[in-house]
Amino acid sequence: MEGIEENKYYKPSYSILFNKIKDIKTPIKNEILIALLDGQWHSELELIRVTKKQHGFIGAVTLGTMIGALNHTLKNNYLQKKIVNGKMFYKISDNYVGLTRAAYRFETRNFF
Repeated sequence: MEGIEENKYYKPSYSILFNKIKDIKTPIKNEILIALLDGQWHSELELIRVTKKQHGFIGAVTLGTMIGALNHTLKNNYLQKKIVNGKMFYKISDNYVGLTRAAYRFETRNFF
């Protein structure tokens, strides 16, 4: 009975998701996730500016495609999006912000 109580917070899907996040090798996708690590809503234009510093070819369609690919690869509700006054905003779902921060904890110095 004690063993069951100790593991009631362990979710195997979280460790799988953690490993999938750490396995992302595309620099643009990593930059997008690092920009979203604060858990706040970020506009599409802000994310495009962040990624354009390193890669000049990214636009709204490319960003939308990458967000869709991240959701497909990681988990359906990993990245949320909403439209406010005709502008698209993105954020990491509240359930996964801490997990994503943990995945990038040791590797963020490689991306800055």
